Amino acid sequence: MTKRKFYCYVDESGQDTKGRLFVVSVVIGNREARDVLENILGEIELSSGKRKKKWQKTTFQQRNTYLEKIITLKELHRALFTAQYETTKEYESLTTYTVAQAVNTYAAETDYKVTIIIDGLTSASRQRVMRHLHKLKIKYQKVVLGARDQSSALLRLADALAGLARDYYEGNTNAKKWIKAFVKMGLLTNLKD
Repeated sequence: MTKRKFYCYVDESGQDTKGRLFVVSVVIGNREARDVLENILGEIELSSGKRKKKWQKTTFQQRNTYLEKIITLKELHRALFTAQYETTKEYESLTTYTVAQAVNTYAAETDYKVTIIIDGLTSASRQRVMRHLHKLKIKYQKVVLGARDQSSALLRLADALAGLARDYYEGNTNAKKWIKAFVKMGLLTNLKD
């Protein structure tokens, strides 16, 4: 039996709240979907006006147009995950734990190897994350330092999802509408519910 191989793109939001709220988002895709999604997401970014901007630097209209197109992608079915944490500064361990939960949910008792790309991960953090993933019995192929230049459309999607989830937990009514729609459509799983 061959191993199932997939990719995991990770971003977070909330370190600026000094522990009040911390959100981790994970986007997972298999090898075939990854290449297709990179192209489709790039086109959606252009047509929505979002381009390669971080979520917090986009306008209300750009966000809504982007999300309207994202929600229709069948390749994202059961591929988006979020988790929120409050009153904690354990950012690295919570990010790793969320990745483990998402991988275990996505892989569900199959033999797999995952490549994990974490936005903003430093070399020193990478070693700790790999040790923690090993303790959590996550079968990773490699853990990649996520480029700060947001070079991947899937990593930018993880950024958008983290921003959207943060907005949701901070009470934004538009974000609440979108998160509920993503859950209802079977795209998003909240790992804390």
